[in-house]
Amino acid sequence: MARPHHWSLAVALLIICPTTGLAHSWYPIACCSDRDCHPLSEANGQTVEESPTGWKLWDGRIIARGAAKVSPDQQFHLCETPSKSIICFFVPPGGS
Repeated sequence: MARPHHWSLAVALLIICPTTGLAHSWYPIACCSDRDCHPLSEANGQTVEESPTGWKLWDGRIIARGAAKVSPDQQFHLCETPSKSIICFFVPPGGS
């Protein structure tokens, strides 16, 4: 049987540590490895322009329409390597 202080520690960690694992829970492992994906924020200048062939990111990178995946939370998400190579791109439903 677990000691009471072990439960206290577990509860404290859940409260103190943000649920970053849950934030990434729907990203496919091939896209994210639980660290490479994030939602795009227009407020931070991370804009996306749609075109007939795909999407143009704020920094000029282009994602082909066939390479995009549907985002389950109605937001754009980008998965990229530290060198800015695109791994996956998620678009709101209706945009793919």
